[in-house]
Parts: sequence; C-alpha cells; structure tokens
Amino acid sequence: MEDLSQPAPNFDNPSPEGWEELPPPLPPLGILSSLNDQSLTNLASYGEYQQCPVGTVIIKEGEPQDRFFVVVVGKLSISALASGKEVPLSVAEVGECLGEVSLLEPGPASATVKVLEPATLWSMNLDNLRTYLSEHAGGGGALLMGMASCLSQRLRQANQLIAQHRVVPVETLPHGRERAITAENTPVQIGFFDRLKKSMGGGEKKVKISTEIKL
Repeated sequence: MEDLSQPAPNFDNPSPEGWEELPPPLPPLGILSSLNDQSLTNLASYGEYQQCPVGTVIIKEGEPQDRFFVVVVGKLSISALASGKEVPLSVAEVGECLGEVSLLEPGPASATVKVLEPATLWSMNLDNLRTYLSEHAGGGGALLMGMASCLSQRLRQANQLIAQHRVVPVETLPHGRERAITAENTPVQIGFFDRLKKSMGGGEKKVKISTEIKL
C-alpha cells in the first residue's frame, strides 16, 4: 500500500525551470457544493494533496482510518467483503467524498478504496477539521451541512444494497411496525449503522436511524 502521508512531490517541489506547480482547486461539487471559491481556497490550506497512480489502495477495509478524502481528479473503486467475497459497491468520481464517517469517529475502515484512473486526492484529519471550523465559521457550517447530506446518501445506498443481497422480511413483528429486514451479512451492515449513528450525534437516545425498507 502506498504511503499517502507525504505531500505530492509535483505540488511542493519546483520544476526544473524554477516554476512551482500549484495543486488544482477543490471542486465545488457534492459535499463542497455550498462553499464559495474563497471558502474552498481556505479549506484546501487545512489539508493535503496526494497524487495516486492506478492500483493505489487509498483505504483498506478493516484497517485504521481517520482521514476524510475528496476526489479532485480521477476515479476510484469502492468495495467491501460480504460472506468472504469482495463485493463492488460504487465508483467515486470528481467531487465525491470518502471516509467521512471515520473522520467523525476514527476506527476500522468499512470498505476498500482503490484508484481506477490516475487520481489527485485532497484529505484532512479530525484535528485539521476542528481548526478549520473554529477559524472559518461560515465555510465550516456549509461543510458540515454537506457532510450531513453525504451521510444521508450513504444510508440510502446501504439500504439499497441490503435489499439486493438476499434480504428477506422477518415474519413475526409487533403490530403497526414496518416489515424489518435481515441478510446473511447482517453483522457487517449493523456495524456500519452503529458507527453512523455515533458519528451523527452519539448514543441510541440521541439519534435513531432506520434500517427498514418499506414494502
């Protein structure tokens, strides 16, 4: 796995002609769509850019993960293990974010992310985020709203994946409740929802996230 802790050399070292190549600006898409140009410039200075060749593993399922990534250039694949097999989940393109749950609650990664096309990524850790929020309240508020929207989309996608992988209704349920769901890879999905609930507000009493599919 390539060491992504070092800054991208093309962005930090001057060229033979003496010119310094600047990194591309953060894209005003997805989680960053509510930030104006100045806010995007400010945010970029609180993180790091990395250039990654095809095949680079950015995040590996099960390994410690505490960074938040934004795809600036390129394309990445996202997959996870289910019943011992690697299951493709989605493809991340320019403007999409990765690792937002682990940023709010560092822990083992729930999926593997690998570079499909030469990519430029921007990332930040929790300390960087806290500093940015304290120094840029306006941009910080827009960023947090973008994160909340991204987490909601991830939850809907997870529900769809549960429906596609041998999900069956539970027969015995309390009166008035929607039909619940279960699957062979339930422990994996439950772990995802537990982490998501904690990152969005703490314990069970503060946040309730439904894992039901209305039929």
